[in-house]
Amino acid sequence: MDALELVLFPLRAYLITCFGDIPAMSLLMKMKGHNGKRPCRMCMIEAVPGPDSRTHYVPLDRSSHPNIADSTKTTIYDPHNLPMRTEEQFMAQATEVESQHTKAAAERLSKQYGVKGTPILSKLGSLSFPKSVPYDFMHQIFENLLPNLVAHWTADFKGLDDGEEEYELANTVWQAVGLETEKAGDTIPSAYGGRVPNIQQHKSEMNAERWSFWALYIAPVVLRRRFQKPKYYQHFVKLVKLLNVCLQYEISKKEIDELERGFEEWVKEYEK
Repeated sequence: MDALELVLFPLRAYLITCFGDIPAMSLLMKMKGHNGKRPCRMCMIEAVPGPDSRTHYVPLDRSSHPNIADSTKTTIYDPHNLPMRTEEQFMAQATEVESQHTKAAAERLSKQYGVKGTPILSKLGSLSFPKSVPYDFMHQIFENLLPNLVAHWTADFKGLDDGEEEYELANTVWQAVGLETEKAGDTIPSAYGGRVPNIQQHKSEMNAERWSFWALYIAPVVLRRRFQKPKYYQHFVKLVKLLNVCLQYEISKKEIDELERGFEEWVKEYEK
């Protein structure tokens, strides 16, 4: 009802976008998901198996991977020119998978495309797949990237070590970081957010809000001079600067271009 005119009127609502964590959105879009051979819902980048052969990864540079080195597959993806999915392509692949006469044939195509079928919400004209289902910032950064980055630093990422690099923090160093993180709450006003616990002892208590506050305001201080080489700290600070721009109330066109270049460079450095 119109509160001013006191008359009834038809209110029409249109669903124009969908948000959620990656597994939930994979179900909504009828896709294989983040551990598939084509895990990204926005592009057709091909994943490569990790050391355990059960987990797939999507590095830009896979030129030294044994599955790629001696094949005709793409060895290095350009982050500025990824093979993006289109709605026409997405729906055609979904239809092709569903039109297979055997379950085995459908499964083979599904693995190749990363698409298992036609999403029921594709019937809505207000939605466009995959553009209407973007990755949301909270899950992508604060529930995924930051915890995984810390897992790398603390030798807790799926059995991987630091290889030829030296980015892992000694246990005593990480314990000190945890204690300083907890102690920081004594001098930070509660108006800034909830108190961040000892990240070393109570990592399971870290939610998106705490990861955000820790990364943006506490970590740049407690991680300073903690790594064996300054480049790892500098790499993290670059990420923090990018995140701060992302969280501004307003972002200019120039800043969007800078963010795009910044994240591209950050990922390339991350893979080195």
